[in-house]
Amino acid sequence: MSTLPKEFLERMENLFSDKEYTEFIDAFDTEDERFHAFRINKSKCCSKEELFDALNGKEAAKNNVFSKVPWEETGFYYDENVAPGKHPYHEAGLYYIQEPSAMAPVHFLDPRPKDHVLDLCAAPGGKSTQIAGALKGQGILVTNEINRDRAKILSLNIERMGIRNAMVVSEDSFCLSEKFEGYFNKILVDAPCSGEGMFRKNEIALSEWSLNNVKLCAQRQKEILDNAAKMLLPGGRIVYSTCTFSPEENEQNIYEFLLKHKDFHVKEVELIGGMENGRTLWVNADAPADERALFETGRSVRLWPHKVRGEGHFLCVLERDGEYRSDSVKSYVPGGRFVRAKAEQIKPFIEFAAETLKLSDGKIDVKNGDTVISLSDGDSLAGGFLSFGDQLYLAPSDMPSPVGLKVLRPGLHLGEVKKGRFEPSHALALALNDSSCNLTFDILSDSQDIRQYLNGQTLRLRSGDDLYKKKGWCLVTCDGYSIGWAKLAGGMLKNHYPKGLRINY
Repeated sequence: MSTLPKEFLERMENLFSDKEYTEFIDAFDTEDERFHAFRINKSKCCSKEELFDALNGKEAAKNNVFSKVPWEETGFYYDENVAPGKHPYHEAGLYYIQEPSAMAPVHFLDPRPKDHVLDLCAAPGGKSTQIAGALKGQGILVTNEINRDRAKILSLNIERMGIRNAMVVSEDSFCLSEKFEGYFNKILVDAPCSGEGMFRKNEIALSEWSLNNVKLCAQRQKEILDNAAKMLLPGGRIVYSTCTFSPEENEQNIYEFLLKHKDFHVKEVELIGGMENGRTLWVNADAPADERALFETGRSVRLWPHKVRGEGHFLCVLERDGEYRSDSVKSYVPGGRFVRAKAEQIKPFIEFAAETLKLSDGKIDVKNGDTVISLSDGDSLAGGFLSFGDQLYLAPSDMPSPVGLKVLRPGLHLGEVKKGRFEPSHALALALNDSSCNLTFDILSDSQDIRQYLNGQTLRLRSGDDLYKKKGWCLVTCDGYSIGWAKLAGGMLKNHYPKGLRINY
């Protein structure tokens, strides 16, 4: 408690009753109350039991090392002795480590397959990858981060989780609202905030806190939320969330938004695992009086660190009046049509696919201008080809155009065309599985070989190995899960694990 800012303590003491203030402060003094969790990537991980065993040995389930996050189907708390970030499965994208309270906003956003979803303030990518999991590869996810460096981290996490239907952009909210007016039916606004809810975990949030910063954040959040509203379809849903306690950034912002946007209402939701409703007593008494807005602000949701198994969070489910119809989603692509890749850029990839991938009856079809590569395991790679210089991407047919946007990743990065030859990307490896390729090499997760591979070292095969005399692109897997590429020749696997991701054990 001694490290918390004095002005912050005084504010919270004035907001709470004496009893609740004591409970609230006690939560900051208890090391045991810092919870750790991850979400399982169901598009990759077949069995949570096998995952738990691999992370903590065969007795994991029996010893209750993992327990369910009540507001997220794929979320699990883990014991502090477990180190999932150091396991090869993390690099294979089998799960995403995420603070448990931060999983709640996407639960209430309720993204479903075929939705058009915007994650407006998305880095580092926890909520975007959670949304993508719910979309199950169907629909469109535009995931945005205005800070370019943070957007690169976001893009890497989209890649690691094997997501194919996401466009990663780096724009301000006003620019997006000009291009995407009335385009999305689900929008997440996890707004930049003063970070009070992260004080237990993040020393930077503590050092940067000030009353002035609270006010600056609140003003910026109003602008972002207004721009989000412009992009939402009738009957659509915005979830506004922060990881701070400040009423100015939470209840007050919602109240003022409802005063301004009469065609929005707050949806009442089921409270889970210790959640509480927002506190209308904290709305500024100097604001214009409006009984409807005040009542609906009370439907917002608080996650308090002394009442839930997680950090501090606020969220509110805002819905636009009107009826949502799937046919109301605009069929045109905002910003103009795709800049399609040229035939000479596509041809090397098609040759690579025919040689490297296990195709269903050798089929590579073109339908309505889109390519459909049917794999023998029932999966397929489908969409239109885009090129950014020598880089080749595959985007779903209804993916928004990248024209006029600062785009880091427009769909699935397939790889690079070099002098008429195609070199596959790391993203493509992580989007495939062990039955997608003709040549695969599996490495055990507890072996020295996997450490050597993730470190970028060449692997030598034994002369009796089935792959010893073969050559070509080989999908490297870890316990059957794709983790990267290697080029097979002369009994050796030349390592193509990206240099920027390599791990020194």
